[in-house]
Amino acid sequence: MSDVAGAPVAEAAPAPIAVITPAADTGADLSISQAARALATARHKPKEPAPVEPKAPVEQPELAQANSDPATDPAEVTKANEPAELPPIEPPRSWTQAEKERFQSLPRETQEYLHTREQEREREFRRGQNEVAEQRKAVEAERQKADEARQQYEAKLPALMQALHDASPFADIKSMADVERMQAEDPFRFQQFQVYQWKMQGVQAELQQAEQRKTTEAQTKWNDHVQAENAKAAELIPELADEEKGAKLRNRVVKEVLHDLGFKESELAELASGKERLSIYDHRIQRLLADSLKLRDIQNAPKAVVKPNLPPVQQPGTARPAGHAASEQIQALTRKLEQSGSLKDAQALRAAQMRRK
Repeated sequence: MSDVAGAPVAEAAPAPIAVITPAADTGADLSISQAARALATARHKPKEPAPVEPKAPVEQPELAQANSDPATDPAEVTKANEPAELPPIEPPRSWTQAEKERFQSLPRETQEYLHTREQEREREFRRGQNEVAEQRKAVEAERQKADEARQQYEAKLPALMQALHDASPFADIKSMADVERMQAEDPFRFQQFQVYQWKMQGVQAELQQAEQRKTTEAQTKWNDHVQAENAKAAELIPELADEEKGAKLRNRVVKEVLHDLGFKESELAELASGKERLSIYDHRIQRLLADSLKLRDIQNAPKAVVKPNLPPVQQPGTARPAGHAASEQIQALTRKLEQSGSLKDAQALRAAQMRRK
């Protein structure tokens, strides 16, 4: 009993069942004290961790595919998994050639950013252009309406002036003496006469302003017409584009052509300022057109290869054949016309040919 009382007391919590390894077989049974010590030793022995089973290695799909097919080339597998090549990004069309070349050398990410920004800028620019165009149309429509209303009002001013004159109750007032007599004898009628005069002066002032406005508009329109026609002429006649050559050519036209056709200096000044108009039926214009046709016929005539018409060799002292001087003159004028192409030379050649006939 003393051995049992000296044994350690068990804990209140249930303890796991321990496997008690009996001592070496001595041929005798264990005593109670030996069994108690063996039980205590088994309870305080540290637990061994449970054995961990090794995990199977996870195989990558690419490696599994490569391992499953020994004939597959790893380089081909890598190339097949790469993304398809993206199409190139075109630089903006408004850029210069140097800017486009610089754009091609940039990374694709930078190209995409610049391309997007340029598209946004172009959209904003076009939107601004459309807004300005719409505003311009609206302003032009309002201006046209205002011009039409002004023209209608100015067209009615002469009729208003005539109506005031016809309805005037002062037909008997024809001189300053009549005005003075009316002021002395009938002051009330004199006041009515003053109001009438103010109305007439107002209408007259508006008529003068309308005429001045018409004159200014006509002059502006004429100047625009002259500039546009001079620009077209400079494209057809390169000499006119040069200031010095153009001035010389215009002077020659005035002296050698226009004066010869019968135009006077005063008449040319009126035509140049737009104050006078020239009809295409003017006899001088018709003559100019006819001479132009003759020159064109000469220029377009086929140049036949002919042997030079040399005079026969003559002994000294013999007379020249009749008509030889005229032939030489015609030949000289022909060579001169081919070199100059002048209308004056063409007229001289034509006159020489007529005299020879």
